[in-house]
Amino acid sequence: MTRKLLNAQPQPERTSKEDRGANDRKEPAAKFSTRRGSRSLLRDLNVSLLIELVRRAGTISRADLARQSSLSAPTVSTIVENLLGRGILNEVSMAPSSGGRPPVLLSIDPKAGYVIGIKLRAEGVTTVVCDLDAQVVAASEASESLVGNPEAAILAIERETRRVMRKAAVPPSKVLGVGIGLPGIIETDRGVCNYSHLLWWRDVDIAGPLRKKLGMPVWVDNDVNTLAVAEKWSGDASDARDFVTLSVGRGIGLGIMIDRSLYRGANGAAGEFGHIVIEPGGPKCECGKSGCLEAIVGEKALRQTIGERLGRDVTRAVLIELLQGGDTVTLEVVESAGRRLGTAVANMMTLLNPELLIICGEGTELGPTFLDPIIAAVREQTFGDLGRKAEVKVQRWGDEVWAVGAATLVLRESFSLPSADEKSHAIWNRVDA
Repeated sequence: MTRKLLNAQPQPERTSKEDRGANDRKEPAAKFSTRRGSRSLLRDLNVSLLIELVRRAGTISRADLARQSSLSAPTVSTIVENLLGRGILNEVSMAPSSGGRPPVLLSIDPKAGYVIGIKLRAEGVTTVVCDLDAQVVAASEASESLVGNPEAAILAIERETRRVMRKAAVPPSKVLGVGIGLPGIIETDRGVCNYSHLLWWRDVDIAGPLRKKLGMPVWVDNDVNTLAVAEKWSGDASDARDFVTLSVGRGIGLGIMIDRSLYRGANGAAGEFGHIVIEPGGPKCECGKSGCLEAIVGEKALRQTIGERLGRDVTRAVLIELLQGGDTVTLEVVESAGRRLGTAVANMMTLLNPELLIICGEGTELGPTFLDPIIAAVREQTFGDLGRKAEVKVQRWGDEVWAVGAATLVLRESFSLPSADEKSHAIWNRVDA
């Protein structure tokens, strides 16, 4: 994920409350609750706008803030001085003068606060501490079986969160919250995992117990959704309106952004691409159905097929070794899987018509043998010229970057539009000098 800094003014997103991101901009209106005074709310809206302009620009002058926000110079100056005094903004350099005193440029201090991101897997936990630029300050790995054992996951998250904070030498007062990504259907409003076939969990409250144990905000989402949020926040999709993140590996999932909003579906299950049935009566899937895409082209299925044909056990490491060594059977199986997955992806591209497709996950390590047929299908099998017009990017990511994606959940909330109807988690309400 490569960081992009944009100089464009924020554009509005249309999204539900739980999907509010830093790009959401709505005009103050009478619909706001009277719990907070209109003056206080308007002030927070102004602060939110200026913070977002600075974040997107990277560096910007007070004069440009006033021009782009349409706020008066005195209002901008008052807000900026407050944010400078609290350490949220820095004065970083002098811009070239166009006559008169050269303007001082402002930026967000990445060390003003920190966020924690956690990726849950069946066999362990990856934890990171990131600064406000989503740069990793410290990371840890813990191996532990979490299948059918949500209590162990809660304890592991608490333990690893405290461990990585000590490792980063970050005090709890500077931590804005914890973001958690895991495979499954997540009720994001409550932080509950309704169902995860990979973890064997049903109706597990993750956020509630951890908020009490850690004493800080906790957000939970599907792990592929966290990757989409991260790409929108500061990655390759930061200026995209409609894009899809495709994760390939043991599981196959989609993170779907439509009109700059994360699409979850009616029950939070949108994007379970690996569980569309492409071969009725086909191989048994871990979800309990037969013929799912994941059961045919997922990594576990590939290793099983190759192992049966070679007459030996094929681990992930062996799979990569065979592929790199040019084993004929392995090349044939992996290429065939790429073609079948490519057809499904092409159909998805015809259905959703995104401008950008980002392919990520451990499956990208299978290289061109697997990826080239997918991209070829997108170009050749979509309706009209949709596949040729779409941009395709491949991200080779490991578990740590999944955790960074989860940390982005906290960044999104910390820079989100203030609301009169809920407790604000905005950074300017939580960081003191």
